[in-house]
Amino acid sequence: MAFVLAKLAENMYIRSTRSCDVLIIGGGSSGLRAAIEAHDAGADVLIISKNKKGDPHTVLARGGINAALGTMDPEDNWMIHAADTLREGELLADYEKVEVLCKNAPDAVNELVNWGARFHREKDGRLTQRFFGAHTYRRTVFYEDWTGDEIIRVLLDQVSQRNIEIVDDVYITRLLKSGDVRGKKGAPDEIKGAFGIDLKKKEIVRFECKSLILGAGGYTRVYAVSSSRIFENHGEGVALAYEAGADLVDREMVQFHPTGMVWPEKAEGVLATEAIRGEGGILLNSNGERFMKNYYPERMELGPRDIVARAAYNEILAGRGTEHGGVWLDVTHLSKEKILDRLPTMYEQFKSIDGIDISKEKMEVGPTAHYSMGGVVVDIKCRTKIKGLFAVGEVMSQIHGANRLGGNSLLDTIVFGKIAGDHAARLAKEVGERQNTEPSLLEQNVNNNNNNNQKEFGDDGIFIVKEPIKFRNQIQQLMKLNAGIIREETRLQNGLKGILELKKEFYSKDNIIKEFKIDDENVVLTWEVKSSLIACEAIIRSALMRQESRGAHYRSDFPNLDDEEWNVNIYCRKEGREMVLFKDSVKEIEGPLADLLKIHVKAEHRREFE
Repeated sequence: MAFVLAKLAENMYIRSTRSCDVLIIGGGSSGLRAAIEAHDAGADVLIISKNKKGDPHTVLARGGINAALGTMDPEDNWMIHAADTLREGELLADYEKVEVLCKNAPDAVNELVNWGARFHREKDGRLTQRFFGAHTYRRTVFYEDWTGDEIIRVLLDQVSQRNIEIVDDVYITRLLKSGDVRGKKGAPDEIKGAFGIDLKKKEIVRFECKSLILGAGGYTRVYAVSSSRIFENHGEGVALAYEAGADLVDREMVQFHPTGMVWPEKAEGVLATEAIRGEGGILLNSNGERFMKNYYPERMELGPRDIVARAAYNEILAGRGTEHGGVWLDVTHLSKEKILDRLPTMYEQFKSIDGIDISKEKMEVGPTAHYSMGGVVVDIKCRTKIKGLFAVGEVMSQIHGANRLGGNSLLDTIVFGKIAGDHAARLAKEVGERQNTEPSLLEQNVNNNNNNNQKEFGDDGIFIVKEPIKFRNQIQQLMKLNAGIIREETRLQNGLKGILELKKEFYSKDNIIKEFKIDDENVVLTWEVKSSLIACEAIIRSALMRQESRGAHYRSDFPNLDDEEWNVNIYCRKEGREMVLFKDSVKEIEGPLADLLKIHVKAEHRREFE
């Protein structure tokens, strides 16, 4: 495949701008928590965010954060939380990471409380905990129905107290490794920094670091209907890691939330939080039937997300959907007082966008691409196989398995953000001691600032294509039609063919603009498409390989779960210009969790969807 580099306009310069110990890409809860821990461990920390400060994707996380505190149900404990997590993920997750997540959950939530988080409390002062889908007990702590925004407020306050710098409006396009530094060719892979585009200053920027933490989100915006905003979650974080040489895993596992808005059209995919069902909301088809009794009578609307989403999808396909292609979500049986206390944002959202009063009228909802369970392969310390490169939040993998337990996403950003920050700071100190006598990346390249030749950076140099919006729209529609909630081989093959054709066209010499300026609005769109192409190829290839149905991955041509053949994780690796897949057995669960799961995972775990 030919790849032709564009030429920057003559007035553009590559500027070496900053050096730090720990560089963090992503200003969401995982990046902020990592920054706090790295700073407290003595590191000089810099956070880079493509979004505006205080407006990461985390602010859209509404329902709550999990911890087995036992304030409502004293019988709960971290092991039952872990068992719920493993069971919901169809036993595909790394049980050791799940243990770390659930053991540390109470301390993580209490830390947020000590830092000023205003979580809902009972009249006697206990933290309120509510049910989320597939939880054995009530363990989801929340702030109204805008928990993520509250957590960001608290973390930003801690970051501000520590004077940790956040540089926003910066779009990172490439990670720098030891082989990219002059005189370092052939050296073992080691992260040295990153470069990209400063969208405010309209210039190419470069950063040097001793360790780097990726906290840049997931890849659900590769679908036309998504709970992510249009400018986020195109897979940039996983694409950066993949192109740097890190492995990916579980990429076929994309969670579709059962309840996104379907009307008006401008709001399609906007999340109607699971907290609505946690507070007693029910799902109805166009006939007024509470249809979950036919799909998961044990828990009804509080069943696993994959089951509830497919049930809604099935009702719509069967002609029992609403006028705008959804189902009804109803809380009119709840008091308005409770709705305004527990679901104020949802009340306002539907009032302002759809013009309805949810205390009196039903909501029209349908499945929406919501969360990426797959991501970058890391160890228990959040380290990738590239020395100095860490991943955290939705970029990392093997915490949630084949399906994520509601309320665990905010939790994993805090628990593993802290772990990543600590170990990145330790490594930065080691690297610093080793490199005291070596010239820095800045010193080696500072005299080359006026050299605009893209050859300095290899085939990953900044470039721009014609009409990237066209590619983005085609990708999203292709994924919706061929790799969505229900999959089968013919459509997946068509989807892969379509992605590879778009990839060829995207990189063709006729499509790449020969000369451009960084202030061209299509620069970021180009790089979003570039990341999306990697994300989609990995999703489809992995979905084709997994010939069974497990969690969020449902194959209509292989409708049963097959542990004998497919109790494996599927990995993606870059070899040359090709994506290569391989599989490996899921880590066998050992210790007390293994004994608990023998009791906890009942026959209903081996569920099939009719």
